[in-house]
Amino acid sequence: MTDIGGPTDDGGPEQQLHAFTRQSADRARLIAGAVVITLLVALAVLERAAPDILIGPVVFAAGVVMAVAPAVAAVERLVRHGGRLVADGVLAALVAYLTAFAINLYVRGPAPAALRDALTTTHADGSSTPVHLYIATVVAFVSLVGFGDRLIVRNATWFSLAITAAAALVEHRATLVGVLVSFALGRTVAYGVRWVRGAADTRPTGESVMAALAGADLAPADWKRAPDGVDGARRYGVTTEAGTRLTVTLLDRDRLAVGLAYRLYQRLRLRRPAQSQGLVSLQHIVEQRTLLALAVRDSGIRTPKLAAVRKLGTDAVMLAYEEIKGRTLDELPPEEITDALLERIWRVTAELHRHQISHRRLSTGAFLVDEAGAVWLMRLEAGEVAASELQQRLDDVELLTTLGVLAGSERAVRVAREVLGDPAMGAILPLLRPAVVSAETRGQLRRHKGVVAGITEEILAFQPEAPQSPAVVLERLRPRTILSGLGGVIAAYFLISQFSGQPIGSLFKGMSWPWAVAALGASALTYIAAAMGLGGFVPHRLNKLHLLLAQFAASFVTLVTPAAVGGVALNTRFLQKAGVASGLAVTSMAASQVAGFGAFLLLVMLLGSISGSSQGSYLPPSSVIVTVLLAVGVLGLAAATVPPVRKFVATRVMPFFAGVGPRMLELLSDPRKLLVGLGGAFLLPLAGSLALWACVRAFVPDRPISFATVAVVFLIGKTAGSVVPTPGGLGAVEALLSGGLSTATGIGASTAFSAVILFRLFTFWLPIIPGWLATTWLQKRGAL
Repeated sequence: MTDIGGPTDDGGPEQQLHAFTRQSADRARLIAGAVVITLLVALAVLERAAPDILIGPVVFAAGVVMAVAPAVAAVERLVRHGGRLVADGVLAALVAYLTAFAINLYVRGPAPAALRDALTTTHADGSSTPVHLYIATVVAFVSLVGFGDRLIVRNATWFSLAITAAAALVEHRATLVGVLVSFALGRTVAYGVRWVRGAADTRPTGESVMAALAGADLAPADWKRAPDGVDGARRYGVTTEAGTRLTVTLLDRDRLAVGLAYRLYQRLRLRRPAQSQGLVSLQHIVEQRTLLALAVRDSGIRTPKLAAVRKLGTDAVMLAYEEIKGRTLDELPPEEITDALLERIWRVTAELHRHQISHRRLSTGAFLVDEAGAVWLMRLEAGEVAASELQQRLDDVELLTTLGVLAGSERAVRVAREVLGDPAMGAILPLLRPAVVSAETRGQLRRHKGVVAGITEEILAFQPEAPQSPAVVLERLRPRTILSGLGGVIAAYFLISQFSGQPIGSLFKGMSWPWAVAALGASALTYIAAAMGLGGFVPHRLNKLHLLLAQFAASFVTLVTPAAVGGVALNTRFLQKAGVASGLAVTSMAASQVAGFGAFLLLVMLLGSISGSSQGSYLPPSSVIVTVLLAVGVLGLAAATVPPVRKFVATRVMPFFAGVGPRMLELLSDPRKLLVGLGGAFLLPLAGSLALWACVRAFVPDRPISFATVAVVFLIGKTAGSVVPTPGGLGAVEALLSGGLSTATGIGASTAFSAVILFRLFTFWLPIIPGWLATTWLQKRGAL
């Protein structure tokens, strides 16, 4: 809003007059409010008109956002060396979780009846949850870590929290007071942790920036805060005592992570040469901008002079540029965007590339036309020196699309062809896609439909083909030696029977055979899913029979190795024997593991949400989801802060996953294989869950048991048990699954134990013989 206050021409009473404009932020809040109201009403109608299970996907979607958005905020903080802040956030989340859990126990136990009535209500499955664990935990974390200027991430998180709260109210699983207490508890815990731990503000003030300028012999006579730059950096307009006008840019760690989400998207979508900027430190950014400013000026291209670079403390750097008066391309009227101007712009870019410098953000704001009509190159924050030919071609792609928006596809291509020539235009064609341009240019392309298609048609008229050169990233991992004893395994297994207080033979008494056969079929399906999950992430064509038999061999290997080790090592060896290079075999195996972990998290959130709405479930969905996510956060914090764990992750774990990003990017060129791999990643845990559920039904065929609840128990119990360093997770898996089934489904402990033993018989013991045969057969044919 522009302030035009002060005395009017006639000295009248309108001295406080202001100009009023419609703010886009207010419009966004208006729309968001309307959407919230609509969704609240829709949830209420859905609860009346449809089964409760339909609400599960809505809560699941909100849960995904609440899981991803805080993770993005945490990564941004870590990138700008805010590890303590993230650690405090995890601490606050843990305190909030434990506090909410203790409050729930108290309210449901010895609390006065008046307090219990205020915080709980009664629904078909029992009393509601007094304090929502998920809401309290997420609110505590995000309140302490914050989002900076990532408004989209912040709004998505709070919107998803509101949806989760609304769903809990609609399903009568929480009271309004309980939901409000959940939000208040999260905020209170966050502020308490911040007060106890303390928070330091090291951002430099405007006065300290001006003092640094004076120390650089650029004493300011006048200065004011200017609008923030496109990259979010603070800027100041300064007039020195010598009359020089400067634009001062302040880079600090609070601004370092701006645009991190887009850069992560680029790392997932594009290969390294096509990425505009990696995950870099503040010092690297300053050095890059300084080098670019000097290199561009040395090449003879007009660009603002870098007058001073000064470090302000440990977390901020100031860069002062001479101010150039002019207009950017989007500020020029259409009649001034002539062919001559377009040619001058292309000449500037060609000269830049002749010196092997890339810009990587050639949007409308990258060029300034001064009063004499000269073209100045601006915004050098994302460029690179010694740029490859591919990076230079990507510059041409963005400039061509930018000028296509301003002047039309025909003019843009015609002028570019005159400067670059036909071969260069042909090299542009295969790169002509919105994904490789900056976010600003992509926004313009969304507003001007058909520009890319028009440019493509113009180029195809004279140059229909273009070369491609995919990049390959290789990593190497040493194979692990498999050592263990089968006798000890069998002895340990028979000791488990002591927990049930009954002999092994009586465990299967009264079992329903049709359900047992179904469990055996689901167990067999897991091997097909495992073969899909591995084969889909390998670029080579594999013998399908060998691939399937390798999964049986992997199950045999887990008999004498920890569950998380043996199968990975054997499959890696199988890929190497199949002709896959060692590095690519490791990378493909790591990509398969990452996809499996992602499928695990998504299925836990989805099935956890559904299980809370399923009749007969004793498993609150919020507690399942928040427990899993909080466990992941605590493990991540331990990996970052505990020296032995950090060393193990850096030396043993990270090299294994180093090539996952490039491997995933290469798979985008073959969607069929990617679909097979992802299908296997999801089918494997679902088939295992189905096998366990059928085993449970084999002992309680007449009692309705929720598949979603059993699946959640399987996913959490099997994953936690596989971490235990015993062959196949022996002992730990049985204990976790049987205890989880008894608690979540309400069946007896002995029944749950019998179901788990039957499940382990089908999935662990019976595959020993076919696994041994498969191992021997593959070894004789040199496939292992």
